Amino acid sequence: MVSVIGIFIILGLPIRLLWTAIKYPFDGGAKGKYHNSLAKALKLAICKFAISLSVEDSSVLALVKTNFVINTIVKTLYPSLTKLNNYGKRYDEQSIWLVEADNRTKSDPIIIFCHGGGFFLETQPQHIESLLSMYYLLEEVKRERTSILVLEYGLACHGHLIGTQVHELAATYSKLALEGNDNFVLMGDSCGGNLAIVFLQLLKQEQKMPQLPWPKSLVLICPWIKIVPDKDQLTPGHSYHDNLKYDMVSENFMLDPKRQVALFGNKDYADLFISPGNVPYKASDWSDIPTLHNKGYSTFVITGEHEVFRDDALEWARYALGSPLQPPSQDSGGGFKPFVHEFETSGSDGAYIDVVVEPWGIHESAIFFEHNAAGLVKSHPQVQLKDLDPVEYFGIVRITEFLNRTLVVSQEDED
Repeated sequence: MVSVIGIFIILGLPIRLLWTAIKYPFDGGAKGKYHNSLAKALKLAICKFAISLSVEDSSVLALVKTNFVINTIVKTLYPSLTKLNNYGKRYDEQSIWLVEADNRTKSDPIIIFCHGGGFFLETQPQHIESLLSMYYLLEEVKRERTSILVLEYGLACHGHLIGTQVHELAATYSKLALEGNDNFVLMGDSCGGNLAIVFLQLLKQEQKMPQLPWPKSLVLICPWIKIVPDKDQLTPGHSYHDNLKYDMVSENFMLDPKRQVALFGNKDYADLFISPGNVPYKASDWSDIPTLHNKGYSTFVITGEHEVFRDDALEWARYALGSPLQPPSQDSGGGFKPFVHEFETSGSDGAYIDVVVEPWGIHESAIFFEHNAAGLVKSHPQVQLKDLDPVEYFGIVRITEFLNRTLVVSQEDED
C-alpha cells in the first residue's frame, strides 16, 4: 500500500511536468546537455520522481516486470527489431533472452545485462531499447554471433535486500558455464554496474569453483559503486554537491535511515559484496582479478561529467584499473578533451581498459536519454554506428565501439 507521502509525490508529478513545460521557453528544459530539449527535460523530471519514492512505495512502479517490458511493451513498439532468435524466451528463473545467436557455439559471447534502478525499480523499456540499439549497431560479424541475456533479479521493494541479487546472477552465470559456455560479458548500468563489480569479488572468493570462467569483459554504465556517500561529499568541490543542479539523483538520496533499512536490513553496507566504495580502497582487492588486469580481457567504464556519482566511479577506477583520471577541475563546456576525459590502454601488456567521462553527461545518459536510437534503427535499418551523432549518442557510440573492439566470436577464431 502506498504511503501518504508517496501519494503526494505521485499526485505532484503532473504539476512538476507542467512547471517544467512552462519554464522551458524562458529558462530551458534542464541545465547542461539537455538545456534545449523539452522532451528530455520532462524525462529527467520523471526519473527524479521515480527515485524520489520510498523503497516501499516504489513497489507500485515495480509491478511491471522485466518479462512484460520485453515481451509486451518493447515487442509492440518495435516489432521489426524484436524478430530475433529466442527473443523474450526465459533461460532460467531469473533471466530472459533478448537474443540468442543462431547456432551459437559455446565460445561465442553472451552479454549478461544487469539493469539499474537502485535495486528497487524494475527493468524499464529504455533499458531494452538501448540494448537493442547497441546490438543492431554492432559490426555484422560480431552481431551474428552475440547473444544478450537480461537478468531479472529480485527487488528490495519486494523484500530482496541488497546482497541477494549477486547470488541470482551467480546462479545464471554458473548454469551457463556448466553448460560449457566460457565467453561472458557483464554489462550493468547504475546498481547493475555495482552488481557486476560485486560479482567479480564473489568469483575471487570462490576460487574453489574453477569451472566458472572469469568474464572476458566488463561494461559499467554510470556504476553506483559507493551506495552511501560520506557526509563530506555533500560539500562544495565534490560531484554529489556540485552536480546536484544537473543530475537526477539527489545529494541525500541514500542518507535517509529508513531507505537504508529498506535496502540493507541490518546488514553493514560497507562490504565488498554490497557496496565496495564504502570499504577503504586497497589495490590488492582488485589486482588479482583477470577481467580487470590480464591480457585478453577488457573493462569499459563510462560516467558523466555532471553526474552525482562521478567522483566515486573515478575513485574505483583508480584503485581497480590504475586509471589516473581525476574529477575535472573546470567545466568542459560540453567539449571532449582526451587527456581530461579518457584513460585508455593498448591492451598489449594487460587488460584493455577504457575509462570515459562524458562531457556534460548525467547519470544514465546512455540508457534514458539515448534510447531513441532504437527509433533510428527501426526507421533506417541500414543505419551504421558511424551515422550516429557522437555527441547526442555519446554513450551508445562509445559502448558499441568498445564491444566491436573486444567481442571475440567463433568466426574470428576460425579465420
